[in-house]
This record gives sequence, C-alpha cells and structure tokens, in this order.
Amino acid sequence: MQQSNAAATAFYDHAGGGRSFNNTGPAGGDAGDVVMARWLQSAGLQHLAFPLTSTGIDQRLIPNLLMQVNVLLIAKEQSNTDASTSSFIANEKEISTRENNVAKIKVVVRKRPLNKKEISRKEDDIVTVDENALTVHEPKLKVDLTAYVEKHEFCFDAVLDEHVTNDEVYRGIVEPIIPIIFQRTKATCFAYGQTGSGKTFTMQPLPLRAAQDLIRFLHQPVYHSQRFKLWLSYFEIYGGKLFDLLSDRK
Repeated sequence: MQQSNAAATAFYDHAGGGRSFNNTGPAGGDAGDVVMARWLQSAGLQHLAFPLTSTGIDQRLIPNLLMQVNVLLIAKEQSNTDASTSSFIANEKEISTRENNVAKIKVVVRKRPLNKKEISRKEDDIVTVDENALTVHEPKLKVDLTAYVEKHEFCFDAVLDEHVTNDEVYRGIVEPIIPIIFQRTKATCFAYGQTGSGKTFTMQPLPLRAAQDLIRFLHQPVYHSQRFKLWLSYFEIYGGKLFDLLSDRK
C-alpha cells in the first residue's frame, strides 16, 4: 500500500502536481496530459484518460483520480499477493503430502524358532506368520475348564519367519537405508525385545555389513569428491551403564 501511494505521489509530482494539466505551451500541459493518459491506460483506467487528451482535467479532480489509481494498484497488488500465497500454500501442501507418503519409521518383526529348552519341554509354537502379520495363538481355559485358543493378530510393515537368514534381514531391511545417509538424512536401525528374543543374534553381523557398504559408497566418485568423513563408535548400554566396546568396555 505504501509503495502504491508513493508511486501515485511521485507521478503526481512529475506531472506537475498542484497545477492544471491543461497548461498551454509546446513543452507544457499537452506533453504531461499524454504521459498521464498513457499511464492511466496501463493502469486499466482508460475511461479517465480520454478527458486529459481532449478538454483537460481540473486540478481539483486530481486527488480523487489518484485515489482511484491507488485503489486499483492496491487491488492488483493484493491479487498478486493472494495468488503467490495460494501457490505457496499449494506447494507446501504438495511437499507435505509427498513427505507423508515416505515412511519415517518402519517396524519389522522377526520370529525366532523354539530354543533347545522349549523343545525339550515339548512346548508348542504359538506364533504363525502370514505376510506382514503375525498371529499369537493363546491357550486358555473356560470356567468349566474347557480348553480353547484365543487368536491375537498384529500387523507390521514386515514380518520375517524363523527361516529367514541374517543375510536376508540385511538385504531386505538394512541395505536400503545406506544410500539415504548420503542424501544428508539420518538413519537408525535398532533392535528391541525382551531378553532371549534374539536381538544379539540378529544385530551382531549387521553393522559389519553396513560398514562395508558405507565404505563402498564413500569410494564412489560422486561422493568421494564431496569429502565425506566416516566416524565409528561401538558401545553397549546395559543395566543403566554405557560400555565402550572399542576401548575394553570402559
């Protein structure tokens, strides 16, 4: 709004503000009238430009004229602002939608086989796997001691059965994360579960495989020229304490 007012005021001064645009003389009012007529036409006020080129315009009408020009300029400026704002909001929504389509967290469940103790006690395997879901078959007894099985189904991004190897775990879950790191994105892979559920067995070979792929990427020309650096830490958190495995568990 301030810019529009300033533009109108500047033009008013340039055209001879405070004087009638109907002054005579070869370099006087006629030239000013033509300039102002062209300016009004460019501003979309052609109906106000005609009197200037014919009979002239009274000095007392200038403030009202400038008021109309100001309103028009403000309206145009507001329209452009609204359009750019709407475009920005649309782009922001598009980016947000695109980001939401990319999973930030992926949860994968791996079923372990029965261990030796469970087999020696002739315990039953109560977990079955079906694609991205697993079902827990919980044995129960009714009030009259009738045995029945209650099924609990849980869905995840992926479920791996007891026949999947560590190499398959790496290729399907960890390996796709490696390139993302080189796109300046943080990536984390961790195992969670109760004692004896197979966390150590699953995770132990994965960092070595990941390190090999990281070094392979670092040697690629496209990344080598960017001077990436690799830091490595290897530690264990147990019982509320942190042990540095690269420094004799200190």
